[in-house]
Amino acid sequence: MNWLSAKRQHRGRKLLRTWREDPFASLGKPTAPSKTGKSRGRKRLCLGILSALLAFSVAACASLPESGPVHQGQVDPDSRNPLAQLASGPIDGSSPEKLLADFQQACAAGTYDDYGIARQFLTSGTRRSWQPQTQVTVLKPKTELKLTFADGSKVATGSGQPVLRVNKLGIRQSFRQEETIKYELAKEGGQWRISSLPHGVVLTNTAFKNAYSQRNVYYWSSDHRFLIPDPRWVPRKNIPQYLLTALFSAPTHDLEDAISTPESITKIPSNLVTVQGRKAMVELPDTLRMRSETEMIRLYQQLRATLLDVAGIDEVTVSQNGKALPDPSEQPAPVKKQTMLGIKNGEVIEESDTRSGVFTAAQDLAGEITWPTPGPVGTDFQVAIRGGTELVRLQRGKAPQVLYRGKNLRIPQVDPWGWAWTGDASIPGDLVAVNNHFQVVRVKIPEGEKWKIPFFALSSPGVRGLIVWQVGYSFQGKMVTVIRGEDGTPIQIMLGNLGTDILSEVTSVAWIDSSRAAILQPGATPKIQILAINSYDDSFEAAPESQYLVPNPPNGDVQVVNDRGARLGHIQQSWRVLGNGVSYPAFTGTG
Repeated sequence: MNWLSAKRQHRGRKLLRTWREDPFASLGKPTAPSKTGKSRGRKRLCLGILSALLAFSVAACASLPESGPVHQGQVDPDSRNPLAQLASGPIDGSSPEKLLADFQQACAAGTYDDYGIARQFLTSGTRRSWQPQTQVTVLKPKTELKLTFADGSKVATGSGQPVLRVNKLGIRQSFRQEETIKYELAKEGGQWRISSLPHGVVLTNTAFKNAYSQRNVYYWSSDHRFLIPDPRWVPRKNIPQYLLTALFSAPTHDLEDAISTPESITKIPSNLVTVQGRKAMVELPDTLRMRSETEMIRLYQQLRATLLDVAGIDEVTVSQNGKALPDPSEQPAPVKKQTMLGIKNGEVIEESDTRSGVFTAAQDLAGEITWPTPGPVGTDFQVAIRGGTELVRLQRGKAPQVLYRGKNLRIPQVDPWGWAWTGDASIPGDLVAVNNHFQVVRVKIPEGEKWKIPFFALSSPGVRGLIVWQVGYSFQGKMVTVIRGEDGTPIQIMLGNLGTDILSEVTSVAWIDSSRAAILQPGATPKIQILAINSYDDSFEAAPESQYLVPNPPNGDVQVVNDRGARLGHIQQSWRVLGNGVSYPAFTGTG
């Protein structure tokens, strides 16, 4: 246990002593219960507080990273340790206000006990019909649901400002800036209980992150060449089961036309996957029919990619009807480290774990090079813009090769299929993709071909993208999906639902990882806006004098380059200098 954990325990013990003296001090004064009920209630509350503090101390000593894949260390404790969330049932004599407050706490612990305690707060009839897993509404940080009562405390209206809503598959749903929820209460057995409420639960931001974790499920691209991550929020108690339930149910809507989905399972068994030690064992139901060995291999690879994204799992086996399916490969291929390209002293330089130094010397460049862009991991297709009018392929130790000529060429993007994307930022709807065989395609953008595109950024798997249109003197961003032909040739862009309001100015756009894109907005108070797939949008103050964003930065931390050529990272809510002297740095996407 480190010094910070010890300090937290000391604070917890001090707080516990205070609560022993008056456990209701921080809860307000509830309606006075009977003497016997009050004594029993105080004992149960103190026991719950003590258990919660012990759980907090355990979590502080044994916390692990929440995202992977992780191949060393112990299993993420939050995925198995129910002490991370505790709640008590209703206390006899509770007022409507106290009942609803305790019900909210029971909902926060619901993923650990299948909402068994939360149902105790409902009338017997409502208990059977309530469906808490339907959706989760997450409130803004440091806010809670505000309750107002009417009709003699029989009707309560909860109001709050959400930042996220996800359905039972972990897919983001729409929500209003201000949401209201109606509760009706009635007496049952002389005690207040909730007789009517909407399906789903409302959680504080902290409770949600304690109970849920974001992981990826993986689908094959439409041509079955690449696995595409689709991020989901799933309960920590049984992450593998929820992930496979999501995988066999439905992808996020924007991916539907760009991926190949496995056959759905009408009734997903509760033991679809079990974990023993570091091994995840998947038992496919006999209703799932695989038509060929190729289909079986693809499904096996999907399952493995999805489950290896869970901390603590480093082996996956698959069986059906008690018979083990042959593993298509003995072990996952090693993940190559990211490479960074940039400009230093007029040369293209490369930095990676295995190689650092000059990639293309100044005398070979034959002109000013900007935005050197590495291809995805495992490819050898690096490009850049020369003189603002040429898209060139960079070759180590050789002169660049011209792939495309135009005007006002946009910052290039390279996808895993071997297409480099650019286009004239001053021509409405001009979006061009070029491969290393000099094949040029103009990608159609339905509903958006009349607007100029100053910025287009492609996510590292090459399926999702972010377009920023210029509308008059303003800008608007929109998430998009790339639709491809059978050979991977890009055909058109489909608009998604996620986007920005009208922005006054934009100077840079980049993907931070496969699920989040950033937009740099200058002004009196420069800021960075984050658009996220199936997760929170966010915004925060940019580093002073930020000039542009760094594509695909390591570890998912936003990076910028300022006017002095320093590269800064947004780490733990503050900006830190990571390097100097390299212009236009860009990293390979990890997929």
